[in-house]
Amino acid sequence: MKKLFPNQAEAIANSLYAILEEKKRASRVLERCVEDHPKWGARDRNLLYNACFEIIRWKRKYNYIAGLEEQYFSPWPFIKTWCIFNDYSLPDWKEMDCPPFKTKEELMAIEFPSTAIAQSYPDWLFNLGKEELKHQWEKEAAASNQKAGIALRVNRLLASPKKIAQSLKDNYQLETEIKDDFPDALFLSKGRKLNKNPLFKQGNFEIQDANSQTIAPFCQVTPGMKVIDLCAGAGGKTLHLAALMHNKGALKAFDIEVNKLRELEKRVKRAKVKIVQSRALLPSSSMDQLNQWADRVLIDAPCSGLGTLKRNPEVKWNLTQEQLKDLLQAQRDLMLKGAAILRPGGALIYATCSILPSENQEQTAWFLDQNPHFRLDGEKIHFPSESPFDGFYMARLVIEEKE
Repeated sequence: MKKLFPNQAEAIANSLYAILEEKKRASRVLERCVEDHPKWGARDRNLLYNACFEIIRWKRKYNYIAGLEEQYFSPWPFIKTWCIFNDYSLPDWKEMDCPPFKTKEELMAIEFPSTAIAQSYPDWLFNLGKEELKHQWEKEAAASNQKAGIALRVNRLLASPKKIAQSLKDNYQLETEIKDDFPDALFLSKGRKLNKNPLFKQGNFEIQDANSQTIAPFCQVTPGMKVIDLCAGAGGKTLHLAALMHNKGALKAFDIEVNKLRELEKRVKRAKVKIVQSRALLPSSSMDQLNQWADRVLIDAPCSGLGTLKRNPEVKWNLTQEQLKDLLQAQRDLMLKGAAILRPGGALIYATCSILPSENQEQTAWFLDQNPHFRLDGEKIHFPSESPFDGFYMARLVIEEKE
């Protein structure tokens, strides 16, 4: 049987506490944990990521297996359950003197009182999914509990996917795959630490979900356009837009989080992008000076994130009904703000990483009802069940030319 060492178990326990109790983002917590253990090799890093992500995904199921109250938290019953399921020997530590006191066969034979527990979702969220997506929900809920695929987006301002694929293979023994449906992407079969790779540091590629890479092309930008990314975050789609514009035109990136804009500025510099201007979007910020300025406005709106559960499973436990209600209003406010800065004949692209119709098709329908001078020019949705990648929705809304 495989063996779990004390430093590994302590790192998993501390990370679970930060993610599940302190509500910190899993990816950032685990990145920081790896940085704190510079002597760890690939096996240690993979163990940390696999254990934490699997435990977070199956938190409610593991709770039920261990016979614990929903609100009770200790990382050790989770770690013990994970060890049993994954054929690790149980260490003779006092921390492991906790439930479950069953064999793997006994655990696998447990019957669950509801699909929400078996699939490990809060009741309210599972019921909402069924209400909005009907028979499709259970398929999406199950798919969202799988591991996410890994993709790179090649920066075409500097190189082609074929060239970078060959360089990764020749110089770093890293095999990647090219697929016709994703012209800028390279696909990896397993995770690799790439943020210190020279090709990455030189701006040749970014790590970006494959379905996320379809949003910038959906905007239908061309060189010389005036484009606004209204919720730019750390700039993944901003950089993709700049590449599609051939570094020609004007691209303004806004976000409410200054730290994300600082990261965007680093990435812009690394990618050799010249056309991006970033600016914090404060509650008091006025967009009047940009009235009817833009040919394209991308709103990658704040949302529930339910399309990204493969990559961010903690979303299931951190999202609340009240937050979702607030997000729906914020999405509408952003759509109206974006419409005001769009020139006649331009296009507003509304996108989310959610699969709920209330955040997607219903918001588009509401906007068109409020703004009859717009028309729907295209709509696309990626469901988690269709690929190893994230779920996304996008709609292209065109403002009619004035006669």
